[in-house]
Amino acid sequence: MQSKSGQWNNNLAFLLAATGSAVGLGNIWGFPYKAGENGGGLFVLLYIFFVIVLGLPVFMAEVFIGKVGKGNPVGAVEALAKKTKSSRNWNLVAYSGILASLIIAGYYAVIAGLVINYGFIAAAGFVGTDPGVVYAQEISSFWEMTFWFSIFLIGSGIVVGFGIEKGIESAMRILLPLLFVLVILMVGYGAVRGDMPAALDYLFSWKADQFNPGTVQAAVGQAFFSLSIGMGTLMAFGSYMPKSQQVSKSSVIVVTADTGVALFAGLAIFPLVFFFALDPTAGTELVFKTMTTAFAEMGLFGQFIGPLFYFLLAVAAFSSMISILEPSVVFVSEKFNFSRFKSSMCIVVICFFLSLISVAGFNVLKDASIGALDNPFEAMKYLADDFLLLLVGTGISLFVGHRLQNVITAEATGISNTFLLKLWVIVLKYISPISLMIIWVLGNAQVLFGVNLLDYILI
Repeated sequence: MQSKSGQWNNNLAFLLAATGSAVGLGNIWGFPYKAGENGGGLFVLLYIFFVIVLGLPVFMAEVFIGKVGKGNPVGAVEALAKKTKSSRNWNLVAYSGILASLIIAGYYAVIAGLVINYGFIAAAGFVGTDPGVVYAQEISSFWEMTFWFSIFLIGSGIVVGFGIEKGIESAMRILLPLLFVLVILMVGYGAVRGDMPAALDYLFSWKADQFNPGTVQAAVGQAFFSLSIGMGTLMAFGSYMPKSQQVSKSSVIVVTADTGVALFAGLAIFPLVFFFALDPTAGTELVFKTMTTAFAEMGLFGQFIGPLFYFLLAVAAFSSMISILEPSVVFVSEKFNFSRFKSSMCIVVICFFLSLISVAGFNVLKDASIGALDNPFEAMKYLADDFLLLLVGTGISLFVGHRLQNVITAEATGISNTFLLKLWVIVLKYISPISLMIIWVLGNAQVLFGVNLLDYILI
Protein backbone atom coordinates (compact mmCIF):
# COMPACT_ATOMS: atom_id res chain seq x y z
CA MET A 1 0.00 0.00 0.00
CA GLN A 2 1.49 3.31 -1.02
CA SER A 3 1.48 5.85 1.72
CA LYS A 4 -0.82 8.79 1.09
CA SER A 5 1.22 11.01 3.34
CA GLY A 6 3.88 11.87 0.77
CA GLN A 7 7.65 11.84 0.87
CA TRP A 8 10.44 13.79 2.55
CA ASN A 9 11.59 16.65 0.35
CA ASN A 10 15.20 15.55 0.69
CA ASN A 11 17.55 13.32 2.66
CA LEU A 12 18.03 15.93 5.36
CA ALA A 13 14.31 15.96 6.12
CA PHE A 14 14.33 12.32 7.23
CA LEU A 15 17.41 12.90 9.40
CA LEU A 16 15.74 15.88 11.09
CA ALA A 17 12.47 14.05 11.65
CA ALA A 18 14.00 10.80 12.87
CA THR A 19 16.46 12.62 15.12
CA GLY A 20 13.68 14.82 16.44
CA SER A 21 11.66 11.71 17.20
CA ALA A 22 14.56 10.07 19.00
CA VAL A 23 15.76 13.17 20.85
CA GLY A 24 13.08 14.04 23.37
CA LEU A 25 12.06 13.76 27.00
CA GLY A 26 13.45 10.24 26.90
CA ASN A 27 16.92 11.78 26.69
CA ILE A 28 16.60 14.81 28.92
CA TRP A 29 14.04 13.62 31.47
CA GLY A 30 14.12 9.83 31.18
CA PHE A 31 17.83 9.11 30.77
CA PRO A 32 19.11 11.08 33.79
CA TYR A 33 16.49 9.79 36.21
CA LYS A 34 16.87 6.17 35.06
CA ALA A 35 20.64 6.52 35.33
CA GLY A 36 20.15 7.80 38.87
CA GLU A 37 17.79 4.97 39.81
CA ASN A 38 20.03 2.26 38.32
CA GLY A 39 23.51 2.90 39.59
CA GLY A 40 24.82 5.74 37.44
CA GLY A 41 27.82 4.46 35.50
CA LEU A 42 26.60 0.85 35.41
CA PHE A 43 23.37 1.89 33.70
CA VAL A 44 25.10 4.35 31.35
CA LEU A 45 27.68 1.84 30.14
CA LEU A 46 25.01 -0.83 29.65
CA TYR A 47 22.89 1.72 27.81
CA ILE A 48 25.70 2.62 25.40
CA PHE A 49 26.50 -1.07 24.88
CA PHE A 50 22.90 -1.95 24.02
CA VAL A 51 22.49 1.06 21.75
CA ILE A 52 25.39 -0.21 19.63
CA VAL A 53 24.79 -3.98 19.80
CA LEU A 54 20.97 -4.14 19.73
CA GLY A 55 19.60 -0.64 19.19
CA LEU A 56 21.31 0.25 15.92
CA PRO A 57 20.59 -3.07 14.11
CA VAL A 58 16.90 -3.07 15.12
CA PHE A 59 16.61 0.67 14.34
CA MET A 60 17.87 -0.09 10.82
CA ALA A 61 15.49 -3.03 10.51
CA GLU A 62 12.44 -0.92 11.40
CA VAL A 63 13.39 1.85 8.96
CA PHE A 64 14.05 -0.82 6.33
CA ILE A 65 10.53 -2.23 6.71
CA GLY A 66 9.05 1.20 6.15
CA LYS A 67 11.24 2.08 3.20
CA VAL A 68 10.68 -1.20 1.33
CA GLY A 69 7.07 -1.77 2.43
CA LYS A 70 5.98 1.80 1.58
CA GLY A 71 2.96 2.29 3.79
CA ASN A 72 1.76 2.80 7.32
CA PRO A 73 3.37 0.35 9.80
CA VAL A 74 0.62 -2.27 9.45
CA GLY A 75 0.39 -1.83 5.69
CA ALA A 76 4.16 -2.03 5.24
CA VAL A 77 4.45 -5.27 7.22
CA GLU A 78 1.48 -6.82 5.42
CA ALA A 79 2.88 -5.83 2.01
CA LEU A 80 6.25 -7.40 2.78
CA ALA A 81 4.63 -10.50 4.28
CA LYS A 82 2.63 -10.94 1.09
CA LYS A 83 5.68 -10.33 -1.09
CA THR A 84 7.68 -13.00 0.77
CA LYS A 85 4.70 -15.38 1.12
CA SER A 86 4.82 -15.08 4.89
CA SER A 87 1.91 -15.17 7.31
CA ARG A 88 -0.24 -12.05 7.43
CA ASN A 89 -0.15 -12.42 11.22
CA TRP A 90 3.22 -10.67 11.22
CA ASN A 91 1.10 -7.52 11.24
CA LEU A 92 0.76 -8.12 15.01
CA VAL A 93 4.26 -6.67 15.29
CA ALA A 94 3.08 -3.41 13.74
CA TYR A 95 -0.18 -3.34 15.71
CA SER A 96 1.79 -3.85 18.94
CA GLY A 97 4.08 -0.99 17.97
CA ILE A 98 1.10 1.32 17.42
CA LEU A 99 -0.35 0.24 20.78
CA ALA A 100 2.98 1.03 22.46
CA SER A 101 3.09 4.47 20.80
CA LEU A 102 -0.42 5.30 22.04
CA ILE A 103 0.41 4.29 25.61
CA ILE A 104 3.64 6.29 25.47
CA ALA A 105 1.77 9.30 24.10
CA GLY A 106 -0.68 8.95 26.97
CA TYR A 107 1.90 9.36 29.73
CA TYR A 108 4.35 11.46 27.69
CA ALA A 109 1.80 14.25 27.26
CA VAL A 110 1.30 14.41 31.03
CA ILE A 111 5.02 14.89 31.73
CA ALA A 112 5.24 17.43 28.91
CA GLY A 113 2.30 19.36 30.36
CA LEU A 114 4.00 19.40 33.75
CA VAL A 115 7.18 20.67 32.08
CA ILE A 116 5.29 23.56 30.45
CA ASN A 117 3.67 24.42 33.77
CA TYR A 118 7.06 24.39 35.49
CA GLY A 119 8.44 26.77 32.88
CA PHE A 120 6.02 29.44 34.07
CA ILE A 121 6.67 28.61 37.72
CA ALA A 122 10.43 28.84 37.14
CA ALA A 123 10.02 32.28 35.54
CA ALA A 124 8.51 33.50 38.81
CA GLY A 125 11.46 32.04 40.70
CA PHE A 126 11.95 29.31 43.29
CA VAL A 127 13.74 31.44 45.89
CA GLY A 128 12.05 31.09 49.28
CA THR A 129 9.94 28.14 48.20
CA ASP A 130 10.14 24.48 49.12
CA PRO A 131 10.53 22.53 45.84
CA GLY A 132 8.93 19.49 47.43
CA VAL A 133 5.86 21.50 48.41
CA VAL A 134 5.64 23.11 44.96
CA TYR A 135 5.82 19.73 43.25
CA ALA A 136 3.22 18.22 45.58
CA GLN A 137 0.85 21.11 44.91
CA GLU A 138 1.23 20.92 41.14
CA ILE A 139 0.61 17.18 40.86
CA SER A 140 -2.22 17.15 43.41
CA SER A 141 -4.67 18.88 41.08
CA PHE A 142 -6.19 16.46 38.56
CA TRP A 143 -7.80 19.26 36.55
CA GLU A 144 -4.76 21.54 36.47
CA MET A 145 -2.58 18.72 35.14
CA THR A 146 -5.31 17.88 32.62
CA PHE A 147 -5.34 21.50 31.42
CA TRP A 148 -1.60 21.57 30.74
CA PHE A 149 -1.34 18.20 29.01
CA SER A 150 -4.39 19.05 26.88
CA ILE A 151 -2.67 22.16 25.51
CA PHE A 152 0.41 20.13 24.64
CA LEU A 153 -1.53 17.24 23.13
CA ILE A 154 -3.77 19.41 20.97
CA GLY A 155 -0.80 21.44 19.73
CA SER A 156 1.06 18.26 18.77
CA GLY A 157 -2.00 16.87 17.02
CA ILE A 158 -2.43 20.04 14.96
CA VAL A 159 1.17 19.89 13.70
CA VAL A 160 0.81 16.20 12.75
CA GLY A 161 -2.50 17.01 11.08
CA PHE A 162 -0.77 19.41 8.69
CA GLY A 163 1.16 16.47 7.23
CA ILE A 164 4.77 15.73 6.32
CA GLU A 165 5.98 18.91 4.63
CA LYS A 166 3.89 21.64 6.29
CA GLY A 167 3.72 19.95 9.68
CA ILE A 168 6.46 17.58 10.80
CA GLU A 169 9.23 18.66 8.43
CA SER A 170 8.71 22.39 9.01
CA ALA A 171 8.56 21.96 12.79
CA MET A 172 11.73 19.88 12.93
CA ARG A 173 13.73 22.41 10.92
CA ILE A 174 13.15 24.88 13.75
CA LEU A 175 12.93 22.68 16.85
CA LEU A 176 15.92 20.39 16.37
CA PRO A 177 18.67 23.01 15.90
CA LEU A 178 17.19 24.96 18.80
CA LEU A 179 17.25 21.84 20.96
CA PHE A 180 20.93 21.14 20.26
CA VAL A 181 21.90 24.74 21.05
CA LEU A 182 20.01 24.68 24.34
CA VAL A 183 21.57 21.35 25.38
CA ILE A 184 25.08 22.66 24.71
CA LEU A 185 24.34 25.82 26.70
CA MET A 186 23.10 23.78 29.66
CA VAL A 187 26.18 21.51 29.57
CA GLY A 188 28.40 24.58 29.47
CA TYR A 189 26.63 26.04 32.48
CA GLY A 190 26.92 22.73 34.34
CA ALA A 191 30.66 22.63 33.63
CA VAL A 192 31.21 26.18 34.90
CA ARG A 193 28.80 26.28 37.82
CA GLY A 194 28.48 22.64 38.88
CA ASP A 195 30.66 19.74 39.98
CA MET A 196 31.58 18.19 36.64
CA PRO A 197 34.23 15.75 38.00
CA ALA A 198 31.67 14.20 40.37
CA ALA A 199 29.16 13.95 37.52
CA LEU A 200 31.68 12.25 35.23
CA ASP A 201 32.60 9.79 37.95
CA TYR A 202 28.96 9.02 38.66
CA LEU A 203 27.97 8.60 35.00
CA PHE A 204 30.94 6.63 33.71
CA SER A 205 32.31 4.52 36.57
CA TRP A 206 31.31 0.86 36.60
CA LYS A 207 29.57 -0.27 39.80
CA ALA A 208 29.37 -4.04 39.42
CA ASP A 209 27.76 -4.57 42.84
CA GLN A 210 24.57 -2.93 41.55
CA PHE A 211 24.18 -5.30 38.61
CA ASN A 212 20.80 -7.06 38.37
CA PRO A 213 18.34 -8.06 35.61
CA GLY A 214 16.13 -5.05 36.33
CA THR A 215 19.01 -2.68 35.56
CA VAL A 216 19.77 -4.50 32.32
CA GLN A 217 16.13 -4.38 31.25
CA ALA A 218 15.94 -0.67 32.14
CA ALA A 219 19.04 0.03 30.01
CA VAL A 220 17.64 -1.84 26.99
CA GLY A 221 14.19 -0.32 27.46
CA GLN A 222 15.70 3.17 27.66
CA ALA A 223 17.77 2.52 24.52
CA PHE A 224 14.70 1.41 22.57
CA PHE A 225 12.47 4.16 23.97
CA SER A 226 15.03 6.87 23.34
CA LEU A 227 15.62 5.69 19.76
CA SER A 228 11.85 5.37 19.09
CA ILE A 229 12.29 1.67 18.31
CA GLY A 230 9.16 -0.46 18.45
CA MET A 231 6.63 2.40 18.23
CA GLY A 232 5.99 2.22 14.48
CA THR A 233 7.45 5.72 14.07
CA LEU A 234 10.54 4.54 12.21
CA MET A 235 8.44 2.41 9.84
CA ALA A 236 6.26 5.44 9.08
CA PHE A 237 9.22 7.75 8.56
CA GLY A 238 11.05 5.09 6.55
CA SER A 239 8.11 4.86 4.15
CA TYR A 240 8.60 8.55 3.25
CA MET A 241 12.33 8.12 2.51
CA PRO A 242 13.55 8.93 -1.01
CA LYS A 243 14.77 5.84 -2.84
CA SER A 244 18.31 7.22 -2.97
CA GLN A 245 18.61 7.60 0.81
CA GLN A 246 20.67 4.93 2.57
CA VAL A 247 19.08 3.21 5.56
CA SER A 248 22.43 2.34 7.14
CA LYS A 249 24.09 5.76 6.92
CA SER A 250 20.98 7.63 8.04
CA SER A 251 20.46 5.25 10.96
CA VAL A 252 24.02 5.67 12.22
CA ILE A 253 23.68 9.47 12.14
CA VAL A 254 20.38 9.48 14.04
CA VAL A 255 21.50 6.91 16.65
CA THR A 256 24.75 8.79 17.25
CA ALA A 257 22.97 12.13 17.66
CA ASP A 258 20.38 10.64 20.00
CA THR A 259 22.95 8.94 22.23
CA GLY A 260 25.04 12.09 22.33
CA VAL A 261 22.10 14.19 23.52
CA ALA A 262 21.26 11.66 26.25
CA LEU A 263 24.83 11.79 27.57
CA PHE A 264 24.89 15.59 27.31
CA ALA A 265 21.64 15.73 29.28
CA GLY A 266 23.30 13.80 32.07
CA LEU A 267 26.26 16.17 31.93
CA ALA A 268 23.89 19.14 32.16
CA ILE A 269 21.91 17.86 35.15
CA PHE A 270 24.25 15.86 37.40
CA PRO A 271 26.96 18.54 37.85
CA LEU A 272 24.29 20.74 39.45
CA VAL A 273 22.88 17.81 41.44
CA PHE A 274 26.26 17.07 43.01
CA PHE A 275 27.30 20.69 43.44
CA PHE A 276 24.22 21.40 45.52
CA ALA A 277 24.45 18.00 47.32
CA LEU A 278 21.07 16.83 45.99
CA ASP A 279 19.74 13.32 45.53
CA PRO A 280 20.67 11.79 42.14
CA THR A 281 18.26 8.87 42.75
CA ALA A 282 15.14 11.06 42.93
CA GLY A 283 13.55 9.12 40.03
CA THR A 284 10.86 10.73 37.87
CA GLU A 285 10.96 13.78 40.16
CA LEU A 286 14.63 14.52 39.36
CA VAL A 287 14.00 17.38 36.91
CA PHE A 288 11.19 18.81 39.02
CA LYS A 289 12.03 18.62 42.74
CA THR A 290 15.80 18.21 42.52
CA MET A 291 16.52 20.68 39.73
CA THR A 292 14.21 23.33 41.19
CA THR A 293 16.25 23.14 44.39
CA ALA A 294 19.35 23.90 42.32
CA PHE A 295 17.60 26.82 40.59
CA ALA A 296 16.49 28.22 43.96
CA GLU A 297 20.09 28.06 45.21
CA MET A 298 21.19 30.14 42.21
CA GLY A 299 19.09 33.12 43.32
CA LEU A 300 18.11 35.60 40.60
CA PHE A 301 20.23 33.79 38.03
CA GLY A 302 18.05 30.74 38.63
CA GLN A 303 15.10 32.72 37.27
CA PHE A 304 16.93 32.79 33.93
CA ILE A 305 18.40 29.27 33.92
CA GLY A 306 15.22 27.63 35.26
CA PRO A 307 12.84 28.71 32.48
CA LEU A 308 15.55 27.99 29.90
CA PHE A 309 15.90 24.44 31.24
CA TYR A 310 12.16 23.77 31.12
CA PHE A 311 11.89 25.40 27.71
CA LEU A 312 14.54 22.93 26.58
CA LEU A 313 12.46 20.06 27.96
CA ALA A 314 9.32 21.39 26.26
CA VAL A 315 11.07 21.65 22.89
CA ALA A 316 12.38 18.09 23.27
CA ALA A 317 8.93 16.84 24.25
CA PHE A 318 7.22 18.51 21.31
CA SER A 319 9.74 17.24 18.75
CA SER A 320 9.20 13.68 19.94
CA MET A 321 5.45 13.84 20.49
CA ILE A 322 4.62 14.74 16.91
CA SER A 323 6.67 11.72 15.84
CA ILE A 324 5.06 9.40 18.40
CA LEU A 325 1.61 10.32 17.03
CA GLU A 326 2.58 9.85 13.37
CA PRO A 327 2.30 6.03 13.01
CA SER A 328 -1.20 5.97 14.53
CA VAL A 329 -2.34 8.94 12.45
CA VAL A 330 -1.10 7.56 9.13
CA PHE A 331 -2.59 4.13 9.98
CA VAL A 332 -6.04 5.60 10.66
CA SER A 333 -5.77 7.82 7.58
CA GLU A 334 -5.04 4.93 5.24
CA LYS A 335 -7.19 2.30 6.97
CA PHE A 336 -10.38 4.37 7.09
CA ASN A 337 -9.67 6.83 4.26
CA PHE A 338 -9.77 9.81 6.64
CA SER A 339 -8.03 13.10 6.02
CA ARG A 340 -4.75 13.68 7.88
CA PHE A 341 -6.34 16.27 10.14
CA LYS A 342 -9.38 14.15 11.00
CA SER A 343 -7.13 11.15 11.71
CA SER A 344 -4.90 13.28 13.92
CA MET A 345 -7.85 14.53 15.97
CA CYS A 346 -9.14 10.95 16.40
CA ILE A 347 -5.78 9.87 17.81
CA VAL A 348 -5.61 12.95 20.04
CA VAL A 349 -8.96 11.96 21.57
CA ILE A 350 -7.70 8.42 22.28
CA CYS A 351 -4.48 9.77 23.81
CA PHE A 352 -6.50 12.25 25.88
CA PHE A 353 -8.30 9.46 27.71
CA LEU A 354 -5.07 7.51 28.17
CA SER A 355 -3.50 10.66 29.61
CA LEU A 356 -6.37 11.01 32.08
CA ILE A 357 -5.41 7.58 33.45
CA SER A 358 -1.80 8.71 33.66
CA VAL A 359 -2.72 11.94 35.45
CA ALA A 360 -4.78 9.97 37.98
CA GLY A 361 -1.61 8.10 38.87
CA PHE A 362 -0.24 11.35 40.32
CA ASN A 363 -3.24 12.20 42.50
CA VAL A 364 -6.65 10.48 42.70
CA LEU A 365 -5.19 7.01 42.03
CA LYS A 366 -1.67 7.57 43.35
CA ASP A 367 -2.03 4.75 45.87
CA ALA A 368 -3.70 2.34 43.44
CA SER A 369 -0.78 -0.01 42.87
CA ILE A 370 -0.91 -2.43 39.96
CA GLY A 371 1.00 -5.49 41.05
CA ALA A 372 4.54 -4.41 41.86
CA LEU A 373 4.04 -1.05 40.12
CA ASP A 374 3.16 1.94 42.31
CA ASN A 375 0.32 3.53 40.33
CA PRO A 376 -1.31 3.75 36.86
CA PHE A 377 1.33 6.19 35.59
CA GLU A 378 4.18 3.85 36.51
CA ALA A 379 2.24 0.92 35.08
CA MET A 380 1.72 2.65 31.72
CA LYS A 381 5.36 3.65 31.57
CA TYR A 382 6.58 0.16 32.38
CA LEU A 383 4.11 -1.56 30.02
CA ALA A 384 5.26 0.55 27.09
CA ASP A 385 8.98 1.13 27.72
CA ASP A 386 10.16 -2.12 29.25
CA PHE A 387 7.49 -4.62 28.23
CA LEU A 388 6.06 -3.84 24.77
CA LEU A 389 9.05 -2.16 23.11
CA LEU A 390 11.29 -5.15 23.76
CA LEU A 391 8.63 -7.51 22.40
CA VAL A 392 8.11 -5.41 19.28
CA GLY A 393 11.86 -5.12 18.79
CA THR A 394 12.08 -8.91 18.96
CA GLY A 395 9.31 -9.23 16.37
CA ILE A 396 10.98 -6.74 14.03
CA SER A 397 14.27 -8.64 14.30
CA LEU A 398 12.66 -11.99 13.54
CA PHE A 399 10.57 -10.64 10.67
CA VAL A 400 13.47 -8.94 8.87
CA GLY A 401 16.07 -11.57 9.74
CA HIS A 402 14.03 -14.68 8.92
CA ARG A 403 11.35 -13.61 6.43
CA LEU A 404 12.85 -10.77 4.37
CA GLN A 405 16.17 -12.29 3.36
CA ASN A 406 15.20 -12.23 -0.33
CA VAL A 407 14.24 -8.57 -0.05
CA ILE A 408 17.44 -7.44 1.68
CA THR A 409 19.89 -5.99 -0.83
CA ALA A 410 22.89 -3.70 -0.70
CA GLU A 411 20.91 -1.08 -2.60
CA ALA A 412 17.91 -1.18 -0.26
CA THR A 413 19.98 -1.06 2.94
CA GLY A 414 22.91 1.06 1.82
CA ILE A 415 25.33 -1.59 3.14
CA SER A 416 27.71 -2.25 0.24
CA ASN A 417 30.10 -4.41 2.27
CA THR A 418 28.94 -8.03 1.93
CA PHE A 419 30.37 -9.08 5.30
CA LEU A 420 28.62 -6.24 7.17
CA LEU A 421 25.34 -6.99 5.39
CA LYS A 422 25.52 -10.66 6.39
CA LEU A 423 26.52 -9.70 9.93
CA TRP A 424 23.49 -7.43 10.21
CA VAL A 425 21.19 -10.26 9.14
CA ILE A 426 22.82 -12.67 11.61
CA VAL A 427 22.34 -10.18 14.43
CA LEU A 428 18.65 -9.84 13.53
CA LYS A 429 18.12 -13.59 13.13
CA TYR A 430 19.81 -14.80 16.30
CA ILE A 431 21.65 -12.33 18.54
CA SER A 432 18.98 -9.63 18.84
CA PRO A 433 15.84 -11.78 19.43
CA ILE A 434 17.56 -14.21 21.81
CA SER A 435 19.19 -11.41 23.80
CA LEU A 436 16.00 -9.37 23.99
CA MET A 437 13.90 -12.31 25.14
CA ILE A 438 16.41 -13.32 27.83
CA ILE A 439 16.52 -9.73 29.09
CA TRP A 440 12.72 -9.46 28.90
CA VAL A 441 12.15 -12.62 30.95
CA LEU A 442 14.84 -11.87 33.55
CA GLY A 443 13.81 -8.23 33.85
CA ASN A 444 10.09 -8.92 34.28
CA ALA A 445 10.81 -11.57 36.88
CA GLN A 446 12.92 -9.06 38.80
CA VAL A 447 10.64 -6.02 38.51
CA LEU A 448 7.19 -7.61 38.65
CA PHE A 449 7.80 -10.53 40.99
CA GLY A 450 10.98 -9.57 42.85
CA VAL A 451 12.72 -12.75 41.68
CA ASN A 452 16.33 -12.53 40.50
CA LEU A 453 16.55 -15.57 38.24
CA LEU A 454 20.30 -15.05 37.92
CA ASP A 455 20.62 -16.21 41.51
CA TYR A 456 19.22 -19.58 40.48
CA ILE A 457 21.05 -19.75 37.15
CA LEU A 458 24.45 -18.96 38.68
CA ILE A 459 24.15 -21.42 41.58
